[in-house]
Amino acid sequence: MMTNFWQYVLAALILILAAMVVLMFRRKALLDKLNYVFAMNTVIVLLILVVGFVGGREDMFIDIALSYSILGFVTSVILAKYIGGRKK
Repeated sequence: MMTNFWQYVLAALILILAAMVVLMFRRKALLDKLNYVFAMNTVIVLLILVVGFVGGREDMFIDIALSYSILGFVTSVILAKYIGGRKK
């Protein structure tokens, strides 16, 4: 059974995520938008972990969160290399 505390935590994470999406679309620079996407990845990982904790299936959701965070890390490294370009 989910207590009020976890409901507030989930609501706060969803509000933070929604605020990041709104702020991301207001920005013009590509690097600012990418920073918001990378920060949203972190909030989504936290959201996955809290949902797993509330549902009582921590082991499965930890694996999902780890996979998602590794995918986000690899994406950030590839994009940083692509945007940084090659040195001449």
